[in-house]
Amino acid sequence: MSVSQELIIKNILTDAVKRGASDLHFSVGNNPVLRIDDELVSLDDQAVITQDFMQAVVDFLLDGKNKKKLSDNKEIVLAYNFDSNLRFKINIFYQRGFLSVSLRYIPLQVPTLESLKLNPILSDLVKRKSGLIIVSGPFGAGRSTTIAALIEEINRSRKEYIITIEDPIEYVFTNNQSIIEQREVGLDTNSFVEALKYFEEENGDVLFLEEMNKPEVIPPALEIARSSLVFSSVSADSASNTIARILDMFPAYDQERVRDLLATSLEAIICQKVIPKIGGGVTIIQEILIINEAIKSIILSGNVAGLENIIQTSRNEGMVSFNYVLAKLVKSMEVSREVALDNATDKKILESSLR
Repeated sequence: MSVSQELIIKNILTDAVKRGASDLHFSVGNNPVLRIDDELVSLDDQAVITQDFMQAVVDFLLDGKNKKKLSDNKEIVLAYNFDSNLRFKINIFYQRGFLSVSLRYIPLQVPTLESLKLNPILSDLVKRKSGLIIVSGPFGAGRSTTIAALIEEINRSRKEYIITIEDPIEYVFTNNQSIIEQREVGLDTNSFVEALKYFEEENGDVLFLEEMNKPEVIPPALEIARSSLVFSSVSADSASNTIARILDMFPAYDQERVRDLLATSLEAIICQKVIPKIGGGVTIIQEILIINEAIKSIILSGNVAGLENIIQTSRNEGMVSFNYVLAKLVKSMEVSREVALDNATDKKILESSLR
């Protein structure tokens, strides 16, 4: 990449961060596009992206090993510091035979629960010494940001040995009260499964497993959660669907074992979405499920349909439903009725509460 091309990219990235963009997209034949408050904004003052420019970007970002990985897999995800203030998670992939790049901004300052203005009950959840806490939600819902804030809460408040297993490493932590070791798959360990095998030998107290998206990582992670605190994420649009998503990864003959592991190790699910506000901007909404005996029984039975009702009726135990949060936001005129209904877990219940 020429000096002028590198300068163009850095200028675009700097402008994106200044404008509060969460993402930046480069695709051949289009102007660069920012995502600001969940809206796509084309940078019409920038040149249309060419394949030669995209190839120069790839040559700049990837070494020989990662170029081969891109060639073999047709996509690759990595994190990269363009300078001391510009760190991005980068997804390079092909579309219609052309290279494309999506970049997601990673703030250098690890967020806190207070700065994110999340439910105060999250501060209580991280005081636990063992169990699995899952942060779920769709892509772009800020799952990794919430988990980073949960880990930072521990880092600021008590002495623990924290190990993260990520691909790639996103937020970079600085040791405070805790010691934090961040392991990147492909660089520091061969696989998620391999890294999990050595967690207990490394004498870890807290584990962050980037995502529970493959059946081979779930049982060992659940076993670790019986004696250590484990954070992970799942792509799902509700707390009940988070559990269903995990169970559905396993064949019928293995369901009972996994249900037992999940029921005895799961502590809480924090499911979140990013939704638009009236007048512009976005807000994070969270559904919070905290495990009790009734929920354990439902997990053991495999019939997760009853979870929604327990969440709706257990606010005294710290649980929060999407419908409850959405109703409050509509009544305070922060979110429109239409947006709330689009994101409700049960539209009839929400409509009833809004009357």
